[in-house]
Amino acid sequence: MSKRSTYIILIIAILGVIGLYYYNKYRVAPVLQIPALDVVSDDGNPFTISSLKGKKVIISFYASWCPPCREELKVLSKIKNDKLSDIEILAITDEGIDKMIAFRNGKQYPFTFLTLKAPFSTIGINSIPVTYLLNTNGEIVYNNVGYIDWEDESTLSHLKALMD
Repeated sequence: MSKRSTYIILIIAILGVIGLYYYNKYRVAPVLQIPALDVVSDDGNPFTISSLKGKKVIISFYASWCPPCREELKVLSKIKNDKLSDIEILAITDEGIDKMIAFRNGKQYPFTFLTLKAPFSTIGINSIPVTYLLNTNGEIVYNNVGYIDWEDESTLSHLKALMD
């Protein structure tokens, strides 16, 4: 094998490793200890996610400036009463309480808004939206980085079945 071929293979391998790093960083949801998240409600009081044990839960990590986040929350709001009535939805941001309240009040969404007390990056979230589904035992049964089409019936049925 020539030196040139060796260099080309080496460069391809390095680019592959770099590509995997960025894929894992931005397209794979981090493993989170959901009950340990340090979140607060709109009054600044701690909110304990484990208090929702026994309920199915959708957790959406979002930012008010993020178009896919806003669209996903809008769709969740639209289908909440008819198709997700037995599921609790938590919308968690890291933008601060005042910004969270302004965003929530401007939209009148029918779910719980919370603020993470630290930046998303401290818990491994580097790309949003990120969604986690919890079953009634509080276990993560699904996670996703990026927009989920909740209006697609097959997607909705599949995700709801995962929480059972």
